[in-house]
Amino acid sequence: MKIRSDILLVGQTPPPYHGQAVVTGMLFDHNWCDLRVERLRMAYSDSIDAVGRASFGKIIHLFSLILQTWIIVVTKRPKIFYYLPASANKAPVIRDVIYLTAVRWGFSKTVFHYHAGGLPEYLESAGVLGRIAKRLYAKADVSIEICKTKHSPGEMFKARQTVYVPNGLDVELKSRGRAIDGRLRVMFLGALNEGKGVMDAIRAAKILKNRGLEVEFQMVGAWASEKFKVEAMALVAAEDLGEVVYFSGVLKGDNKWQAYADAGVFFFPSHYQSENFPLVLIEAMAFGLPVVSTNWRGIPQLVGESDAAILCDINAPEEYADALEELAKNTEKRKQMGQAAKAHYEARYTRERFISSMEKVFRDALTS
Repeated sequence: MKIRSDILLVGQTPPPYHGQAVVTGMLFDHNWCDLRVERLRMAYSDSIDAVGRASFGKIIHLFSLILQTWIIVVTKRPKIFYYLPASANKAPVIRDVIYLTAVRWGFSKTVFHYHAGGLPEYLESAGVLGRIAKRLYAKADVSIEICKTKHSPGEMFKARQTVYVPNGLDVELKSRGRAIDGRLRVMFLGALNEGKGVMDAIRAAKILKNRGLEVEFQMVGAWASEKFKVEAMALVAAEDLGEVVYFSGVLKGDNKWQAYADAGVFFFPSHYQSENFPLVLIEAMAFGLPVVSTNWRGIPQLVGESDAAILCDINAPEEYADALEELAKNTEKRKQMGQAAKAHYEARYTRERFISSMEKVFRDALTS
């Protein structure tokens, strides 16, 4: 007699490198000991600019995933179906409607893990598609949410149980590799698009330059589109910021960790529609970096009560400039906030804490 599997994990793992994929990758890579876990990787996008966009290749991949899921259902008979629902965009939601219609019936229990923000609000305005999707997301056995929000997916979709599991990860700490030259290095890391606040960051850099501050902005990440790259670079040129703002492209592994180690402040002015609990803030705090970010989605919960962050309104370059100027001029405050950041990370956001919490969710679901 074949031994039945406990869990099927279905999700996107890197590439591309974004928060949801990185966290899912940790679950795929983990040794679950006595839990019998199957893994099925989604690979709809291989670059940041392809995320959320429809294509013929994605349609083919969708039906391949459905077939692979059926095979696992028949041969392994996993009890729990673990899945990460779509972001608040039409194409991913349609994908979920097709996929969940085809496969959810094959499992005795469903665990939905909501990483992207804004899905319940989006479905309320999505007409027929929204009504269909809400039925397919409804009544999961467990809704895992990474922060508490006004529009909880578990509540909106009537999950039987809602649990909160903050993301966590380990980082490879590095020593500072650049000389201290009096210039404060402000680091941004994320997708280079409007929603992440890239244009606002450039405008804040201009304000600080006009005030005579010795700062430099290192912008790390992949461009969301060639069109946006042209717009952003045109603004840098128009404001004569070529020696203040520079773009490092995508940094991975040691290069990424070194960038954190060499920075003085981490700056993340996001108002991105699907933002929820950005891993880059966890990485920055692990390196003891004070944070300047926004009161947006789950960000206040992530850094709340940490004494490590200054939070501003969204789309507020003047506020960002004021916060960065304060840190540039106050070395002692930067040091205190950096120490608080590292302590906050170690207390809440390590990989060990995250995996342990996820394992408890799965074991409780199996025995309930």
